[in-house]
Amino acid sequence: MKFKENHKTALSKVLSDLVQCDGIVNQGEIDFLHRVNEAFGITSASRKKATTLILSDAVGTLKTLGDREKNFLLCLFQSLSLADNNLSPNESLLITALILSLDMKLAATKGIKAHLVSIPHLNFDTRNAVLYVEPEYDRQVNHGIMHDYRDICRLLKADHRELFYLPMVLRDLSAKQATFRQTLNYIEPTLSDEQLDLIDTHLPKMDSAFLSKEIFLNYLNINGLEINKPAFFFKLGDMEANNYHDYLILEINGQPLATLRQFYALKNSIVSLKPNVLNAKEERLLKQIRPTSDDDNNELQYTGFHKVLIDIVLKHTGTHEVSRLYVTKRGDLFLTDRNNTEVKMPTLSKALYLLFLFHEEGISLNYLSDYKPELYRIYRQISTYGDDAILERAVDNLTDFVGNTLNATLSRIKKAFTDILGEDASRYLIQGEKGGRKTIHLERRLVVFEDRKAFE
Repeated sequence: MKFKENHKTALSKVLSDLVQCDGIVNQGEIDFLHRVNEAFGITSASRKKATTLILSDAVGTLKTLGDREKNFLLCLFQSLSLADNNLSPNESLLITALILSLDMKLAATKGIKAHLVSIPHLNFDTRNAVLYVEPEYDRQVNHGIMHDYRDICRLLKADHRELFYLPMVLRDLSAKQATFRQTLNYIEPTLSDEQLDLIDTHLPKMDSAFLSKEIFLNYLNINGLEINKPAFFFKLGDMEANNYHDYLILEINGQPLATLRQFYALKNSIVSLKPNVLNAKEERLLKQIRPTSDDDNNELQYTGFHKVLIDIVLKHTGTHEVSRLYVTKRGDLFLTDRNNTEVKMPTLSKALYLLFLFHEEGISLNYLSDYKPELYRIYRQISTYGDDAILERAVDNLTDFVGNTLNATLSRIKKAFTDILGEDASRYLIQGEKGGRKTIHLERRLVVFEDRKAFE
């Protein structure tokens, strides 16, 4: 069974996330990954490249495989999930999400439609909430949720999750309005009385369709994935500190409670799910990869806390004098030779940094407005916000020196690099004589683009 190079990279990303989704990586899982890498010829270069992918892109690549290859992936996922002799709720949910998103032709998945998406960090953590989302108000589905609300909550609670259904949330806040306002006074002390009055007035008028658009649908629609039906959003667990959260969008087919029951019947039987029959060659390959009873799973376990320790060490004692800078097509920046550490900054700061990165000759801040069309194009490419007017206004404010926008943006860029590199950040910063051209002195041979044409 031969995979193309892009499939190998995508597979490495998916298996890595599956290993890490319960927060612990142990020896049995590492041994399993090692055998997979040997069997499929997944090189260290492919594994490094995989760390720059987001999960939904990796799944999209694997979705192009044939049915036999997808069938074999199911066997891999099941085997890996048992490599540590323990199937966590996060693992079973992720495997279910993978199977549904890859559109595997299995009897158990018939009638269930779901997509895996990666969404930039929200301004809140959904934790174990299951969110109800709809592109427009659907009377039948809302009636079904209200009718079966207690049963739905009971079903989700058994999986240590809770339903976030806006009409019920608003009903609860309305019943406890005075308490809610008092809570806001303590949690958000900067809010004025006028702002609190606005919240009191407008919050009860919100609906699920409006909330869905503001939080999810704007981003999804501009990235080519339209949600046309009411759905439940499940956040997938992960231990990676990146700019994205992964969600499974479970479309509601018929009654909401029936949809959830069918989904959980699949999730709860995911390890015992029988794939289509493998041929003799595939059976031999799977036997070669599968964990054996001799695998020792009681050796070192690697957790998120270990990663924090490693990142702190590498931050102050980097082994490379100057790290390569990897730029994804979404504008995310990674220091490849510093443990692939991500340089995090606001999107507008990234757009300005990329503009200077593309112009090795430098740009005078006095003439920054001349680059407004290019800056807007970059900002539009990497932004997740769907309102063009707001994007244009942000670029206008930056290039026309409105307020302190430019200085604040440059300061954020500087802080993002110095927080990681300290005194070694100089080559990565936008610098130059006052009144003259500003430039980034990093040698461009050290800059690697996932897709340079995406910004043109």
